[in-house]
Amino acid sequence: MYDLEQLIEGARKYLRANKHSRSSIAHHEAAWKRLQAWCDEKDVDGFDHEVEERYLGESGLIRDDLPRRVRTERGYVRCLLSIEETGAPPERTFKSRFAVPPGFEAAYEAYAAELVARGLKPVTQAGYLCTVRNFCANCGASGPEGLNALSIGEFAESIAGCAPQTRSSKLYTARDFLRFLAGAGLCGPEAAGAAPLIPGHKHSTVPSAYTASEVSSLLGCFQRSLRPKRDRAIVLLAAVLGMRAGDIKALMLSDIDWRSKTISFVQRKTHVANALPMPEEVLLALADYIKNERPDVEDDHVFMTANAPYHAMESSHVFHRMVTRSFAEAGIETAGKHHGMHSLRGADMTDRKIT
Repeated sequence: MYDLEQLIEGARKYLRANKHSRSSIAHHEAAWKRLQAWCDEKDVDGFDHEVEERYLGESGLIRDDLPRRVRTERGYVRCLLSIEETGAPPERTFKSRFAVPPGFEAAYEAYAAELVARGLKPVTQAGYLCTVRNFCANCGASGPEGLNALSIGEFAESIAGCAPQTRSSKLYTARDFLRFLAGAGLCGPEAAGAAPLIPGHKHSTVPSAYTASEVSSLLGCFQRSLRPKRDRAIVLLAAVLGMRAGDIKALMLSDIDWRSKTISFVQRKTHVANALPMPEEVLLALADYIKNERPDVEDDHVFMTANAPYHAMESSHVFHRMVTRSFAEAGIETAGKHHGMHSLRGADMTDRKIT
């Protein structure tokens, strides 16, 4: 059994040493104070994993379907023993939107291994597997042996609201998965042939575009962000320079030439070297973020996470959520349009009048 006061003091020192914000430390301490009050009420003298689980259970913090705010408090409690025993808080876990049903788990793992054997890039593998999880969760079958034309129809119906190109891509992946299952003898060959072919091409529809005034309104919403200067610079790189999210995420401090006012990098998608001139609003936004908001860390990536321990932003989905949320807060009409980071590359910025 550990002394709870000593655990809290050790965790507090860890948070300060790793440059957590004052508000973050205050939220941790508030959760620990509630834990201390519970221990006093229950006459609990020490703290260990058994006491931790008992507290979480009696406080209603143990379920997985809790709101994010409540799950966060559970993390504050669990970091006490984790910091003491491992030297760091427990690793965050992220739930996939679609869970693989038990009957599909072995087939899913085998398909994942097949994608690795093909030599596909990790980001491509992740995209395929996301669609396969979606398929397994929405096909109506309990396992590969139950797949038939009806199952394919149920999955196709579940993605009916997607854009034609998206439906085409998802059905392509579903066919690939079904062919793999049929080749392994896990389902009949007729299942793979039942997936419809929907022609789709990325240039077949008018691209989404936003005006300079709409982008200006979007930029005004970042004041409520944890890192408003960072988010503003990211959006300007996409809207003014047309950079992709993956290239922004991978941007290094050494890629910026302040004297010549250029950004030089190799595109992750095309492997083409680019040297883009920085208009003044982009240069000033980057300088403002780097000088006044970017955490002082050894990592050479330009854009870092909003909360300590600070590290490079690992997923482009963070950008998508940030932009989507800001579109809603700015009251910008996005019906019938794409509204993620990529849509900003088509913004009309010819007049360059950004506030």
